[in-house]
Amino acid sequence: MKRHSEEEQGVVDRGEHAGGSGGVAGSERVAGGREDGAGGREDGGAAPVGVAPEHGGRRREAARRLGIPKEELLDFSASINPLGPPEAAVGAVRRTLAEIPYYPEERAGSLTELIAGFLGIAPEEAVPGNGSIELIYWLAAVLRPRSVLIVEPTFSEYRRACEAAGARCQSFAVRPEDGFQLDVTRLDPRGHDMVFVCNPNNPTGQLILAEDLSYLWQKCRSAGAALVVDEAFIDFVGPGASLLFRGAAGCAAGNGGVPAGLFVIRSFTKSFALAGLRVGALAAAVDSARRLRDSMPPWRINVLGQAAAAAALAEGDYLARTRKETARLRARLQADLAAIDGVEPLPSAANFILCRVAGRNAGAVTAGLERQGILVRDCRSFAGLEDGYIRVAVRAGHENHQLITALNKIMAAGDGR
Repeated sequence: MKRHSEEEQGVVDRGEHAGGSGGVAGSERVAGGREDGAGGREDGGAAPVGVAPEHGGRRREAARRLGIPKEELLDFSASINPLGPPEAAVGAVRRTLAEIPYYPEERAGSLTELIAGFLGIAPEEAVPGNGSIELIYWLAAVLRPRSVLIVEPTFSEYRRACEAAGARCQSFAVRPEDGFQLDVTRLDPRGHDMVFVCNPNNPTGQLILAEDLSYLWQKCRSAGAALVVDEAFIDFVGPGASLLFRGAAGCAAGNGGVPAGLFVIRSFTKSFALAGLRVGALAAAVDSARRLRDSMPPWRINVLGQAAAAAALAEGDYLARTRKETARLRARLQADLAAIDGVEPLPSAANFILCRVAGRNAGAVTAGLERQGILVRDCRSFAGLEDGYIRVAVRAGHENHQLITALNKIMAAGDGR
């Protein structure tokens, strides 16, 4: 197979490695984001003109900025299950309130067993976390890769975590003319210690087929590079879509376990609408999982988070209902967005849709919607999406209708040019 040059592959070096063990890399932020990564003032006020926030879900900050109760805002900037948390999880939190004066399980052993069963792996291969983002940072801090390749545009915290651990990060850019779809035959992991991919990808919503990920894993293993697959949104795709369940990488339960060098990250924030409680998980080979657990402090997941996650994982039909309802709502929202002149929604396998707002400034469109009490994700902070893209979550039908009405008004008035 032909080896492509870095330019042909779409590899972009965002900065020079600082050098030396433990040194902090000097990788630069791409245009559209602040170098300090703050994305806004510490007091929660408006970000400077032209600066996109690093993350969505800033409902409280927006409410303070607008001088209105946060309950009056519709937040399409954070992609959370439109069904809301499972009733069993809410009930578990209420019942566990009496446990607040007491320490949680030190290593969340009971929850780890449930997570392992949910992922189809051995408990020794499961690492629970205070949200998946904590696991991303611990993974980088413990493994300390020196050279990391990140498929972008994607979640910014992969780069931030690896740079904090001293790594030099390069971007493998997927292109808008290809629909932001990753061609795994073009990605060459040689010369890198670690490769990050998000599946389905945030913010593009593109899904990498399990057989393509398997092929990429084989390439990484041959090159001596670890492969990190963030499956934060995989539960919206369907059972069997996960690399773990499909066993495409030889890692399904009963098939030899998770292989060394492969790391699969899962989030319960999105799937079960538990963003405020912070629970996630990582699947890894037994030795790697043990090394991570041994490096982490005790009591990382509070009693409410453990109780809610345990109850959510036991909800048999919740995810099936989630997939059915999300698919229905997404199809309607996609069609309504496409009907707005100047809005080009991309296909999505997740519970959000990336939209190109042709001829408009994403920041101005975002600000116009905010003035109407609607928050969307300004995507200028994503590498490769410096302007002209917003991301909207799939929410309940009547809420989606409010978004369409407001966005139609902005585009028809020519705002945001």
